[in-house]
Amino acid sequence: MGFLGQLFGLASKGSVVVTVDKPHYISGEVITGSLQVDVLEPIECNEIVVIVKGKEKVAWTEHDTETRNGETVNVRHKFEEGHEFFHQKLVLFNVQHHISPGQYIYPFQYQLPPGLPGCYDNAHDDDVKAKIEYSIKGTLCIDGVFTRDLKHRQRLTVFAQLAGFVAPSVAEKTQTVRLLCCFNQGTCSLRVAMDKNMYGPGEVPMIQCDVHNLSSKDVTAMRCELVRSVEVRAMGRVRHLRKVLCGATFPGVPAGSQISQPQPFQLTGNGLYPSTRSRNISCSYAIDVVCDIPWCPDVELHLPIALGAPVLVPVQAVQGYGSI
Repeated sequence: MGFLGQLFGLASKGSVVVTVDKPHYISGEVITGSLQVDVLEPIECNEIVVIVKGKEKVAWTEHDTETRNGETVNVRHKFEEGHEFFHQKLVLFNVQHHISPGQYIYPFQYQLPPGLPGCYDNAHDDDVKAKIEYSIKGTLCIDGVFTRDLKHRQRLTVFAQLAGFVAPSVAEKTQTVRLLCCFNQGTCSLRVAMDKNMYGPGEVPMIQCDVHNLSSKDVTAMRCELVRSVEVRAMGRVRHLRKVLCGATFPGVPAGSQISQPQPFQLTGNGLYPSTRSRNISCSYAIDVVCDIPWCPDVELHLPIALGAPVLVPVQAVQGYGSI
């Protein structure tokens, strides 16, 4: 079999599978895994390797008009940029001539560099591609060339190490209620407090809302919204993207009344990636609390929060829960 036949005809001769020990990792942690190689027929190769890499890329197109030779024409400007955080090849085994039929398992370890940004995928919202991704691939190498068919790529979920400290989050304001933005109807005070400023996916923040509606207008409803703010940068250009991921509505406050109530708010929605920041992409979150007042500007508070990695519960702890 010729060299190209070796490269493209290996799938029928065996398979490779990459496995890792955890569903996700924090920047700086050690990945422990193994590469399983099943060989059905002798395979010519030189090395058995895994390749670990992380990268980011942003791209979008903007439309504009220009005057050329006295005529207005439509033009498109494409902004695109990206880079690799790391690209590491780990040689697990050096092969002299060929691999004989059988099943082989090669363990490996790799420490992720510190300071990495977390995974992110904008899913082409607002026609913007913005992605941070990590992967680990197992394959065979023939004379320095990786095989095309005998390989397996495993995506890695990586989270950034969040800076700062977990602390309560409080915001308050008193606003004059003006009918049609002109006529003074009194004041409305809004105070919002959360037990902390960092949450993991699936957690339910309890938002304590205190409203003193000293105006002559009813607050017909209170709304909470989880807002994702993304900034992408490429070729000196910056775009800001805002998306409401989820929301909930709660009872309002009649004119001249006050209320103090806790409001649970489930953090859900597509695109709920943990907070992160890289050279080309930054992703942050806030909970907006709004008092709806008909024919008047709403009373709003903006509470920044950070989303971190989910907490992994050890299997032993789950199995032993409730035992004596």
